[in-house]
Order: sequence, then C-alpha cells, then structure tokens
Amino acid sequence: MTAGAVVAVLAVAIIVGVQLRDRGLTAANPSAPPPPAGSGSVVGPSASPTASPRSTGTATASPAPAGAVYNDDFGFVFLGPDGATIRKESSGGAIVPAFKQQSLTVSPDGRLVAYWRPGAGQNGEGAQLRMFNAAGNSTEQTLVSLASDQRGGGIVWSSDGTGILYSTETGAFGIGAGSGTNAATLNVYELAANGRHGTAIDTQTNTGWLYRPVAWDRSANTAAAGLTGEGGYMAFYVTVRINADSTFTAQRADSSGAAIGMGSVRASSDAKLVLGTATSGTVGYWPLADFAARKTASGSGQRGAQWQPGSHRIGFMSASGESFVLFSADDGSATTPFNGVKAGANLSAFRADGTAVTLWFISGPTTPTSLTNYAIYRLSDGATATFQELGQLIASVRLR
Repeated sequence: MTAGAVVAVLAVAIIVGVQLRDRGLTAANPSAPPPPAGSGSVVGPSASPTASPRSTGTATASPAPAGAVYNDDFGFVFLGPDGATIRKESSGGAIVPAFKQQSLTVSPDGRLVAYWRPGAGQNGEGAQLRMFNAAGNSTEQTLVSLASDQRGGGIVWSSDGTGILYSTETGAFGIGAGSGTNAATLNVYELAANGRHGTAIDTQTNTGWLYRPVAWDRSANTAAAGLTGEGGYMAFYVTVRINADSTFTAQRADSSGAAIGMGSVRASSDAKLVLGTATSGTVGYWPLADFAARKTASGSGQRGAQWQPGSHRIGFMSASGESFVLFSADDGSATTPFNGVKAGANLSAFRADGTAVTLWFISGPTTPTSLTNYAIYRLSDGATATFQELGQLIASVRLR
C-alpha cells in the first residue's frame, strides 16, 4: 500500500470517526482507526451546550428509583455537536464546558483527563497535549506543544496514572493528499518533574503506518501500540521495553491475520492484559507483551467489549444485545449480571469504579440533533434508570 492511500483513509477516519464513532469504542467494523476513551476540558469556551432532556424512567431488568441508581460521585463524558463535556450522572448540566478535541483519554482511576487540543493547521497540526482534573476544580496544564507540521495521534494513560503514552504523525493527510512523506512516532510523557517530557520510543518513516497507543505498564516498563493503516485493521502489534539505561527495545508481531479492528483494542486498567474484537465479533485477549498468547472469549457476536475497571473481566453484550455478560480472562468463567435488555443494545462505558454500566440504544435514523436513548444498570442487582442525551456517551469519570 502507498502512504497516500493510507493517510487518505485515515483522514476521513480520524476527522469523522472521532465524532461519529462507535459509542462503545469497540466496534468490529475495521473501517476506522481507534478513537481513544475519553473526556473534556476545564479551560475552554465559557458557554456550555444546552442540557439535553433526561427522563428517570426504569428499564425492564429491575425497576428502581432513578436516584438510587445514579451516583454523583461519578460523571459521564459526552461528545456533542459543540464539543466534549462532562456531566454528573444524575444531572443534564455540564460541569466542564464544551471544548474542541481530537483525541481524549481518562486515567485508570477516573480522575484525570488528557486530550489533544487541535492546532491551527488544516488537519489539527500544531496540536497541544493537555491535562486537567475531571471534576473541573483545578487549572488545566499544557504538557506538549507540537510543531506546526505535526498532528496528535492516539493517547492512553500509564497504568499508574503518572504518565501518558501518545503518538504523533507528519506528512500528507486527507483525501487526494498524494503520497507525501509520512513519519510517525510513539512517545512517553512522565508527569514527574524529573521525568521524560516527550521522548520518542519507536519511530516509523515513510512506511504509511500510524501508531495507535494501547497501554503502558509502568511496573513492567513496557508500552504497547498497534500499527494501523488503510482499512483501520491492526496490522502489527508493537511492544517497547523501556530499559534501565534509558534505551528502548521494540518488538513487532504480525497481527494482520487476526482481523482485529484497531478501534476495538484496549488494555485492562492495570495494563497487564489487552483485548481486541475481530470482524467476526469474537473477542480476543492476550498478555500485554505477548500477542502470540492470544485467546478468545467463548461464543461469538459479542458487542461493545470493554474491561471492567480494576479487574480482568471483560463486559460485552450478547449477540442479540439482550443480555450483559462478564467474562473473566483469568479463569474463563462467565456470568450474566442482568437480562431482558432491549434488543440491539450496546455498551457505552463502565462506571469508573466498575459498579455499573451504561448502555445505548438507537431507535431510528440518527442526525446531528437526534437524541440517543441510554440506560444505566447497577451490576449488583440490575437496577436501572433511563435517560436521553444529545451526544455520545464515551466514558465515565470520578468527580470526588
């Protein structure tokens, strides 16, 4: 494949896919590269978008007063027509104003948010990597400012929340851009004052491949990323060992035969395990540093697969979408916390502490002004509350 073909496809995927992405971040459709899991900003436009209507009805699994299901220690992150916002679970008002972003990610404990603020270039070149507290009660920080010819790629937090793994890219971008130079880097940023504040740990030059970070296990000194290109599949799985002498050792595994959509690849909160969904709908999982040890969860047609925070359990909807399943990657067992969900439901996000999940439902054609139906389910007893929102719920954050 040529670099031009790759970036032409990725141009559409990155610009459109971030806004019109699979709300569960785990679509089997490989046509788009991975949007990160994410959040919003503290410093930004002062005007908040109009709050969307909410209803506090109940779902069929286990009716309960809505107030008993919502937990305002946590909030939802939405992508809407005016940008990203953060809102309390029980309230439609934004506690973090709308802001523009290209990629965003939430720390493992749900308290910190990092995102790329688009630069002035046509495709966001010159972007800034920024960070803030999800509760909106601290000053936003700028960590990295890219050169005018660089674009921000993907971003993920390290397992201990003290660093960020991110990618950048340069060269032709967009439909009809031609086969211009393409360079991509995988980088680390450590929050400590004496840490690495933007160090490239692996690089691609004129290959057409782009990095999409997956995880950074600080305890094992190992980072991982996928290499993706035309079609949005994970063509290679790359691991980088960060050595004691500050050198880096990269290894690459050919993952093209697994037909895994790059947008579905994500790591457990401790960064020990990684999952990815194949085009068949089968969920695979493997140790961070060993793609060859990949196993598959039982069954097929699983949808919306995500790791339950703080565990090695994978949550997904059954093939029909009527049951929610928790599969243990440690021992292969599976449980069904609740059934009776409206057919076609998909997983938006786990609550940041793993005690609840939010599902989304499409009831008709979508437009920029369409309301999406959501239901939050408490895993302990299946109690649920429903609401509607103008925007895509993509993550949960911890507010206190």
